[in-house]
Amino acid sequence: MRALLAALAIVAAAAPAAAQPMDTYGMGSRSIALGGAVTADVEDFSANFYNPAGAVRSETLHFGIGWFWAEHDLSINDRDSNVDPVSGVVAGLNVPGNIGDFRFAFSLGLHLNDQRVSRTRTLPRMRPRWELYDNRQHRTFLAAHVAIEPVPWLRVGGGIGFLSFSEVDLRIRGELSLASPERESRLESDLLANLVTIRFPQAGVQVQPLPWLNFGAVYRGEYVLTSELFAQVGEPDGDGPLATSIRAGSIDVPTYLRLLSASTGAYVPHQISFGASVEPIPEVLRIGVEVTWLMWSLYQSPIGRTELDLEIDVPPELAGTITVPPLADTFPAPANFSDRWVPRIGVEVTPLRDDVLALDLRAGYFYENSPAPEQTNEFNLVDTDRHAWSVGVGVEFFSLRPFLPGSLTLDVHFQYAFMPSRLNRKLSPIDPTGDYVARGNIFVGGFTLGLQFE
Repeated sequence: MRALLAALAIVAAAAPAAAQPMDTYGMGSRSIALGGAVTADVEDFSANFYNPAGAVRSETLHFGIGWFWAEHDLSINDRDSNVDPVSGVVAGLNVPGNIGDFRFAFSLGLHLNDQRVSRTRTLPRMRPRWELYDNRQHRTFLAAHVAIEPVPWLRVGGGIGFLSFSEVDLRIRGELSLASPERESRLESDLLANLVTIRFPQAGVQVQPLPWLNFGAVYRGEYVLTSELFAQVGEPDGDGPLATSIRAGSIDVPTYLRLLSASTGAYVPHQISFGASVEPIPEVLRIGVEVTWLMWSLYQSPIGRTELDLEIDVPPELAGTITVPPLADTFPAPANFSDRWVPRIGVEVTPLRDDVLALDLRAGYFYENSPAPEQTNEFNLVDTDRHAWSVGVGVEFFSLRPFLPGSLTLDVHFQYAFMPSRLNRKLSPIDPTGDYVARGNIFVGGFTLGLQFE
């Protein structure tokens, strides 16, 4: 019966939906240290996320690789929510070329966790979960873009982003003993997990009317992945290789359970960013500002539907021993998220630059107003606002010949995100969860090593 109860528990579960990890942590040390306000002037491999047009900004071949980590301190009523830490590798490559005066570039970007390629964790429908963080970071991201520069002041790029997700098929068969469930039960299970790849478009433009002034815009497309969890115990006719029964003494009771849980397992909203970058002191001071429109109103809730079919052919002599529980299908519940504007600012100062090296000091900030409404009903899609401050240092070494015909860069970043307290008050006085306060902190750090070849 434990196996049956475990399977039935899945009926009330939903997989927390997620966006891509770069929305949470960023990509590339320089871009993260500037608070992500780089749409107008990005030119390293992080252009694969921030603006693909930036891949053609530099005339040198650029390769970068780095490492990142993130630690979550998220709590509900001052109790740790156990959102896992995450770490991994980021890497990318920009390859420029030209045909006469026409310039173009190819670019690849990768975000790869070093603990999990992908993860889906199901939770009971009413259990509070950090909707945009719990599963969000456990994704593999790959992007491929092409950029062109038709005239010296205009750059245009576009391509495809790829994200991975998993789907699961669980089947259980065998025999359950009422007299001695642990000793006499004979159960076998098959678990089939598939890694699914989904694609979404990205496109961007950079305009440079003056050497010290840049503008940029980028569009990142929406994707929705419906995650289906299928579980089956036994077979409908009570016979065959997957047949399952409950044994009570010498009596075998054929049993069949089929359930399907379908929900939104991964979601990224449409995003449009507008940015500007100005150098009031050329090659010494740069200031970037940006605003991103996130269309969260189209968000598809992870609280999906379930279909259930339970058949237990109880004989008359066991009518008082085995009781078939009343079960019903469940239906999707709306999340009622709202669109949001996310402002960003970044400042970069270069106090030292000569023929040997250049030193850059960076700082950034952004504010993300939570798109989730107060959780007043029986569901608990927890989220709060996010204030994120970041700092970073970059060093670029020149004149490395004959070892390297180009330059070597080392960038380091650290980011702290503060998530202020948010009270969720339930309308019903008998709500099983009750009122609760959500708050938290996120700590992010890492480094990126870059090579530029002339």
